[in-house]
Amino acid sequence: MAGFRFSLEKVRSYKASQEEQLKLQLAAARRHQEEEEKRLEHYRQLRAGCTAIQGALAVDDLLREVALLEALDSCITSQQEKVARARLVVREKCDQVQVAMQERKALDRLRDRQLAIYQYNLAREEQKQIDEAAGSRCHRRSGE
Repeated sequence: MAGFRFSLEKVRSYKASQEEQLKLQLAAARRHQEEEEKRLEHYRQLRAGCTAIQGALAVDDLLREVALLEALDSCITSQQEKVARARLVVREKCDQVQVAMQERKALDRLRDRQLAIYQYNLAREEQKQIDEAAGSRCHRRSGE
């Protein structure tokens, strides 16, 4: 009997490599999300560090402070959108990895079932040969 060969091994191998590629993409997306969240936190800390306008200020100073606060608020809003997009990409990549894993696991289960059937048939064939050898030996002894 020939050795075990899974007929869909090339497909399973392709699915496994595709899964690995998606996992790498997911890791890159997570790193990007973390970077965007760090930038957002940095802008929030800058905004929190701006002291409230106190006392009498010249008009130029007051305008400069207001412009700075507005610029920081704009950066925070823009960065929040970037973080939201990065989170969405991470979620999509995570879903893709899950689908790829399910497909590969289905092929793994199919391979395991086919291997079990192969091993069962192999054991039956071996037992048949043992039985035939024992039967012929017994037949030869009775003929002596």
